[in-house]
Amino acid sequence: MQPADRNQLHEQNIKMISSTDMAFAALTNNGRVVAWGNRNYGGKIPRTTLEHVKIILSTSAAFAALLNDGSVLTWGDPFEGNIPDEVQKQLVKNVKMIFSTKSAFSALLNDGRVVAWGDENAGGKIPNEIQTQLQNVKFIIPTTTCFIAVCENGKMFKWPEN
Repeated sequence: MQPADRNQLHEQNIKMISSTDMAFAALTNNGRVVAWGNRNYGGKIPRTTLEHVKIILSTSAAFAALLNDGSVLTWGDPFEGNIPDEVQKQLVKNVKMIFSTKSAFSALLNDGRVVAWGDENAGGKIPNEIQTQLQNVKFIIPTTTCFIAVCENGKMFKWPEN
């Protein structure tokens, strides 16, 4: 379904809808995503179709989609969640789950490591002293401005430190 077909959403089985401050993205039961609204806030998907999607999340100006193959695709404002090339290489076929704050994303990888991107003030960069200890992470809890990771050994780590 093309973004121009958003008026036909009532004909689709919608699994979930996510929103930024000025755009929407809908995930259908068949794993396709439709986006509409302000293109600078994610209202236009960077490809003709986005399929095989498991979940979509948003920041205030960007979307992230976790695909069934474990890869992640983002679109919208680069400062608030579009994946930099160096991070994208870590998010190919090994992502277990994604999380979002108001302007950053993090991904829990299958091997228990964590990757973050987006606004550093909202968790988009994990400090080196924390990154080296983020191993065997069980789950991540996002707030509006930070992430907390809980490891199998019971240790918790929060970033950023604001």
